[in-house]
Amino acid sequence: MDGFVYNLPGANLNQQFSNNQVPLVNLSATSDESNRSAEDDEKKRRRKVSNRESARRSRMRKRRHLNELWSMLVHLINENKCLVDELSRTNEGYENVVEENKKLREENSKLRKMVGEIGF
Repeated sequence: MDGFVYNLPGANLNQQFSNNQVPLVNLSATSDESNRSAEDDEKKRRRKVSNRESARRSRMRKRRHLNELWSMLVHLINENKCLVDELSRTNEGYENVVEENKKLREENSKLRKMVGEIGF
């Protein structure tokens, strides 16, 4: 017979086989499984490293985006303040023009009345 006899973990040693034979284990199969296991472990390790790097890049993108948003917020707050100031000046100017217009209408009314009294 080819191969060697091994006691495998989990095998029932009291189990009877036909002709009182113990099954043979192929060494190349266990070697292949060991290589596959090592390859799987290496793939898992590489995937873990890749995932960590991806997560790091994702955090960096998120941090950059947050910084951009804060910068935009500061800019918009300043722009809003400038617009509110400009609106305030414009409203003040409007009120001045309305007041001046009122005075001019009153003056115009007085002058027309005077002209009417003179008789032109």
